[in-house]
Order: sequence, then C-alpha cells, then structure tokens
Amino acid sequence: MKFKEYRQMADLLYNEWDLGKKQSQAKGKTCAWIYLFQILEETEELLVEKEQEKVIGICGYAKWNSNNHLLRKKFYTVLKNVLIHSPLIKNKNAIYKYNEDYDYTPEELKNYFDGEISILIVDKDYRGKGIGRKLILECFELAQNDNMNNLQILTDESCDFKFYEMVGCKKVYQKVIQYGEPDKCKNICSEEGYIYEKKLVEK
Repeated sequence: MKFKEYRQMADLLYNEWDLGKKQSQAKGKTCAWIYLFQILEETEELLVEKEQEKVIGICGYAKWNSNNHLLRKKFYTVLKNVLIHSPLIKNKNAIYKYNEDYDYTPEELKNYFDGEISILIVDKDYRGKGIGRKLILECFELAQNDNMNNLQILTDESCDFKFYEMVGCKKVYQKVIQYGEPDKCKNICSEEGYIYEKKLVEK
C-alpha cells in the first residue's frame, strides 16, 4: 500500500472523529495516525474502496488469537507507540484513557466473539451510495471464509449505528461512555456505546 493511501485513510479518520485529540492536547492529525496504526495492528484483512486514486472507504476485521501477519502487526504496534510517546502528544495518559473508555466489552462477552469489525468508515461525500454496505458484506464473507462464527461490532452515537441492524446485526449490549466524542460545540460529553453481534454461522 502506498503512503498516499495511508495518508488518505488518516484524513478519513481525522475528519470523522476527535479520537482523543482534545483530551491529549495532540498536534495536528497525530491521533488519527495513532488510531490508523492501531487498526492496522489489529486487522486481519483490510478492504479499501477507491474512486480513481482516492480512498473513499475502509473496512476490516480482527480475529482473536490469530497467528497470521504477526510481523506486519508488530510493525504497526511500534509505529503507534512511537507516536504516543512523541512530543506531538502532550498528555499521553489521556490517549490510554480514551482507548480504555471505548473498549467497553463486559466480562461476560470477553470470550464470546471470534473477533470484531475493526473499522468501517466511508467518506462523507460518498455516503448513501451503498459503499458501506458493500464493504461490510464483503468483510463478513472474508471472516466467514476464515472460519469465524460471530463478530463483535463496537459502535456509538457518533456513528450511524442503526446501519448495523440493516445488515443483519443484533444489539447485545449498551453502555454510557462518560468521556465520549466532542459534540458540535466541541464539548466533551457522555454518549451511548453499543455492541452489536453478527452471526456468520447460525448454530
């Protein structure tokens, strides 16, 4: 993958979410790059939708306890940690706190899923054209071919979470996230977080 494509992916994330930038007092798009490296660190397979040379959507899945792509995943772990501990992040603990707040899987579901949808995002200018649906259905198929039975999807009010119900997912958990994404006035406020399940193999 070309660096230009990575940059476009980071731009997608930056334009959609704060990702802890305000709390950590990070410079520029640093938090978007950290989140991108985290996605790449966890993801088994990543689908990229492009129009000509522009990345307009990405979707991927993570597989728990996978031994595939270990070198690639370790590489992105190193890049992520380098950025977190760089001078670009003023409050490093805020980054860890942000990640902790958004990892709200309860104990009773910790070992329930085979993995999760690690990312689904479509450029705002290309929404409503079926791109998100196309990407996630392809991702479900890849995960099923990878012998996975059920996927976890963590989402929240800052996303179009109802979309997941339209592609056959079921809400199994919800929780209030105390320090969520900033609202339209850039105030950090609480929001509802949700866990959806996608059964790939019906038992």
